[in-house]
Amino acid sequence: MTVPVQSPDLTRPRVALVLIAAMVLAPLGALICGLISFATMMAGWDHLPFRFLFYTPVDFPYPIRPERLLFTLLGLVVLAAVVLLITWLVTRAADRRRGFAAVLFGTWFAAIAGGWLATLATFPVMMIFYQYPAERIPLLLAGQVGAGGGWGLYWGWLTGLVCALIFTASNRKS
Repeated sequence: MTVPVQSPDLTRPRVALVLIAAMVLAPLGALICGLISFATMMAGWDHLPFRFLFYTPVDFPYPIRPERLLFTLLGLVVLAAVVLLITWLVTRAADRRRGFAAVLFGTWFAAIAGGWLATLATFPVMMIFYQYPAERIPLLLAGQVGAGGGWGLYWGWLTGLVCALIFTASNRKS
C-alpha cells in the first residue's frame, strides 16, 4: 500500500505589493533619517550617537542647490533599484506559506546593500563638486560607504518587517 504524497505548493507567491512597499519604504526611510539628522544638526545636537544612528546614504537636500539635489536623487534611485531587485529575487524564491523570515532578512540585506551602493554611487559626484584633496579620498570613501551600509543595518529591518508582513498576508491560503 502506498501512501499518497502531498504535492508542494508550486504556485508562485504574490510579490507586487511587497515590491511596491520595499521600493517606497527604503528611500522614504532614508529621507526621514536625513531630515532627522539635518534637524538635530541645526538644533546643535550633532553628537556622535545622533550622527551614527541617523546618518543616511542620501543627504537631506537643504539648502536646495542643484548638486545637493543631484546627490539626493541619485542616491534615492540607486537605493530603490537595489532594494527592488534584491527583494524581488528573495520574494520569488520564498515559500508562500513559510517565507516570512526569508523576506524579512532578505529585504533587510537589500537595505544594507542599497545603502552601501547608494553612497558608492554618489561619492564620485561629491568629489567632482566639492573637490576634496586627493589624499583624503580613500578615508572619505570608506567612511561614506560604511555609513550607508550602517544605515541599512540600523533601519533596514523596518522595511524588511513591513515587507514580510505584507508577504505573509498576501500569500495566506484561504
